[in-house]
Amino acid sequence: MLLVLWGQTVWAEKQIYVSPKGNDQAEGTLSHPLKTIRAALDKANMLNNEDVRIFLRKGCYEQSATLEIGQNARYASLTISPYQDESVSISGGREIALSKMKKISDQGIAARLPETARKFVREIDFRKLNIPMADLRPSGFGRPSSPAWSELFADSEPLSISRWPNDSTVLIGKVLEAGTGERVKDAKLPVFQYNEERPSAWSNAGSFWIGGYFAHGYASDMIRVDHLDPETHTIHAAQQTVYGFMTGADWRRWYALNLLEELDRPGEYVIDKENDKIYVYLPEGTQQLNVSVLDEPLVAIENCRNVTLSKLTFEYGRSIGIYLEKTQHVRITGCTIRNVGGVGISIGKGTETPDKQTLKPHAAEAGGSPKSRVVGDLMGRVYQDVLFNRNGGTDNGITDCYIYNTGSGGISLGGGDRATLAPAGNFVENCRIHDFNRVEKSYRPGVWIDGVGNRVSRCDIYNAPSMAILFHGNNHIIEYCKITNVCSEVDDQGAIYYGRDPSELGNVIRYCYFHKLSPRHRVTATYHDDGACGGEVYGNIYHNAGSLPVLIGGGHYNHYHHNIFIDSPVAIHLDNRMQNWGAGMVAPDGIIDQRLKAVKFQEPPYSTTYPFLVNYWEENPSYPHGNLIEGNLFYRIKNLVNGQTQWGEFRNNWSTNNDPGFVDPENPLKGFKEDAPVYRYIQGFPQLPFDKIGCTLK
Repeated sequence: MLLVLWGQTVWAEKQIYVSPKGNDQAEGTLSHPLKTIRAALDKANMLNNEDVRIFLRKGCYEQSATLEIGQNARYASLTISPYQDESVSISGGREIALSKMKKISDQGIAARLPETARKFVREIDFRKLNIPMADLRPSGFGRPSSPAWSELFADSEPLSISRWPNDSTVLIGKVLEAGTGERVKDAKLPVFQYNEERPSAWSNAGSFWIGGYFAHGYASDMIRVDHLDPETHTIHAAQQTVYGFMTGADWRRWYALNLLEELDRPGEYVIDKENDKIYVYLPEGTQQLNVSVLDEPLVAIENCRNVTLSKLTFEYGRSIGIYLEKTQHVRITGCTIRNVGGVGISIGKGTETPDKQTLKPHAAEAGGSPKSRVVGDLMGRVYQDVLFNRNGGTDNGITDCYIYNTGSGGISLGGGDRATLAPAGNFVENCRIHDFNRVEKSYRPGVWIDGVGNRVSRCDIYNAPSMAILFHGNNHIIEYCKITNVCSEVDDQGAIYYGRDPSELGNVIRYCYFHKLSPRHRVTATYHDDGACGGEVYGNIYHNAGSLPVLIGGGHYNHYHHNIFIDSPVAIHLDNRMQNWGAGMVAPDGIIDQRLKAVKFQEPPYSTTYPFLVNYWEENPSYPHGNLIEGNLFYRIKNLVNGQTQWGEFRNNWSTNNDPGFVDPENPLKGFKEDAPVYRYIQGFPQLPFDKIGCTLK
């Protein structure tokens, strides 16, 4: 409807109101609201070429199936937001009345509990409540991402599966059967010895679960145990892992899960799928208890444009929070996504291997068929098919959002076409993302990026066992991010990571702050793995940023300039891995050859966009060359380079143990004084935009 107000022409907005106290047969007005969001969407879909806003009144909207936005829609634009900033939750779970929790009825179960906990533990009978319950499932490196098990949440905080040790791990003892291993096609199931006395108390527990890093420090796993033998101090696994079991490194550790015998403190629970019960030790004073139920996305926005979700909370699903596919100009703004079992937000398709029963072929390389509304085997598909297009759409933005306590990563950001280098222009901006690996740890970063021309800007990413950002593809920008306390458990990983494909060019990492990364194992802030080329990295601050803040693993033409390194044993690692253990990667028909051929690297658009790539094979790809390290400040750094300096060109850098002119040496984000020595000792050192780094959300 066209209105004329004071000489101005404006378009009227069609408003639809929804309330938990409403009625789906009502008009959808403020005084007579609808009851469900689904009914409001149906009404909106009937409006032709109008701007529509759905107002949600205060309350919780429990969903038994995905809310579908865009299906058969004819409106010009759609916005869904709370009415007058009221608190609105879109939930994939069910609230469980505290009165429905009972004392444990099976005395055999009660006897297995620690004596100090018995009077506090209660059981929830899901059959009586008519709520579906999902069991634990394997979770680890190379496995598909899939819906989590049934999780409990007390007063909006996730509870934990019972474990031993409660807050640590123990070393793997002698390995009697390694299991699958990297090169073993058929092997017996893993068997290893434990060194501690406590596990012998589980001799009557039957099957339980173990988690940990069983071989390589970048590959966590969680598998079921068939049985434990207290006579031989051995644990007999019921499932294989990708790499089998090893000893000899500090990260090769394990812990036990889902044991009644270890349900010993508030905030823990045990899943008993056989009897469809959960036994829980609630925190004192708990007011509200929720369980996750929905095993598909809470919301799916598909095949549409001009949709905005604003200031809403999405929670308690077992899978993805919000899913986008083939969309244009969608905005997720000011929303909270928390307490879901999968990734918080996914832009673009994933993949699925429906009949996959084993880890052969190597699951990290298995791939799968494209499928909407899942993540699945995406990591493997991108590894096998570098041109995989997820149909992530264009100009989609996630802004001012708070994403935390998710199970399997924060945001999966797809979009753009690698075959044509057509950019998507999708972006994540000013978001706070933390504690995003409750269920799946390995290669489930705070932000995953793939495709072409996407951006992550001004985000705070923190508290994770593994990566903050993992990317594939071309011409992405990562900027103004504050990344702290990630890679806290791993070995041989980076806070920002990519690699093993020299055609992934045009990527920029700038003006980021890396702080409090563990030096315990091989932890890197910016990691160019296995021949990665052409990274442009500048204006970043590496402050106590791991044992190897920068790792350039055999690649070429990586450019580091005007970065600041503070308080690290080593600043930059360079190596020539392609001349030794990685030689197979640059052999004829090796993985590098395959990937360059896939993008037709000697033809446009690659040959014209990245001219040096045309001569990749003529320039001796096994020898690292063209890496330029210039104009950087190294403050209180013990060793500038780990590796041979001839593998990079170093110029106009300054290394000092004296204050280079910080306003506050303990807080480099306060910047430099106007007369700081750094401007004299490094020619052309710029004024860095310290004040723009990080998220502004409180």
